[in-house]
Amino acid sequence: MAKSVVVISDPKTGKSYSREITPENMSALSGRKVGDEVDGIFFDLPGYKMKVTGGSTSDGFPMRKDLQGAGKRRLLITYPFGKRKKDGLRRRLTVRGSQISSDNAQINVKVTQYGPTAIDETAKETQ
Repeated sequence: MAKSVVVISDPKTGKSYSREITPENMSALSGRKVGDEVDGIFFDLPGYKMKVTGGSTSDGFPMRKDLQGAGKRRLLITYPFGKRKKDGLRRRLTVRGSQISSDNAQINVKVTQYGPTAIDETAKETQ
């Protein structure tokens, strides 16, 4: 299994931090969906609560909130995320379901409840 990373976004400061996830914590997170709230203990931040906002696989396929399950699917999408809209343009893109699995290489979360210690004391900042 490849190394998994969590990207933690802090809405107060506008900064994001990345951490590696241990395989044990990754297996405990499997089955959670985009939009679920998880405990910060999985990311070595006790007292924090975080909301899963997305993620991607090691191949680069993004997670999509409205797609059930954990597998990859090719969808005909009118307005893909991260692309400019052109009238009448539809594309068939490969996307991933909203459920976290062992195939995820990156999980994006944002802080909803803060704990006693600061995030930047133990994590490295990303740009």
